[in-house]
Amino acid sequence: VFSKARYTVRSFGIRRNEKIGVFCTVRGEKAKEILEKGLKVKEYELHKGNFSEMGNFGFGIQEHIDLGEFYSVSFFTVNYQ
Repeated sequence: VFSKARYTVRSFGIRRNEKIGVFCTVRGEKAKEILEKGLKVKEYELHKGNFSEMGNFGFGIQEHIDLGEFYSVSFFTVNYQ
């Protein structure tokens, strides 16, 4: 599933409704493996603001890292179930 920009941001060269991200769902052992690698980069610490009232969470990674997965050169979000 693609996410689109809500607003035009000229300084970043992003136009409104331009595809800027991808969401996907990963389950099972692969989800655990990717989550472990992501949390290791964050030193296993997340802020309270990373969690929603529904129990979902998300976090960003500033630097480029190799998670061992193929992905396109845009940012993405992975939903773990």
